[in-house]
Amino acid sequence: MNKKCLACGEVKSLMDFPKDRSKKDGIKIYCKKCNNKKRTEHRNTEKGYLKMRYNALSHSEFIDRKWGRKSKCYFTWNEFLGAWEKHKTIYGMRSAWGPGINNLEQHLPITIKQRGNGQIGKHGNSRGDSITGSNLSIDRLDPDRDYTLQNIIFIRSDENQRKKDTSYNDCKIQIKLHDERFVNMKSI
Repeated sequence: MNKKCLACGEVKSLMDFPKDRSKKDGIKIYCKKCNNKKRTEHRNTEKGYLKMRYNALSHSEFIDRKWGRKSKCYFTWNEFLGAWEKHKTIYGMRSAWGPGINNLEQHLPITIKQRGNGQIGKHGNSRGDSITGSNLSIDRLDPDRDYTLQNIIFIRSDENQRKKDTSYNDCKIQIKLHDERFVNMKSI
């Protein structure tokens, strides 16, 4: 059996269309290739990219094997969007990770770009996605706590990767040692 894709106009096998339970025939109106292209285009908009990141945080608890513990998200999409808008009024399109709002020129710029090349993956999703270092990343200030509005920070992916293995307690120890050696001028 065949179906015509409403985006490209080609008649294709039903195997070339993603499934959609909400449709009468159980098949999406766009073929997999066009569906992936439209999804990538949407995710390259600010709101589409933010929705993708929010969904990753909120729709499923993180798997123990991958992140070491389950983390829950305790805010809605609208609260998340509000937090991002507040971030933009303070930092613009720059990372919050830096020397402070009085030195914004030293904060690195953030991009919002999903790099998908529209290949059809095993489950019809876009393959070829990769992490761009300057892309927006939602990080937890304290990695031992869940995702709450008080505990999230909007930074770059490369900054998040750099600090991922450092715990909050490790940071406090490092600051204490730094203060002892350089601020209070105590020798070893």
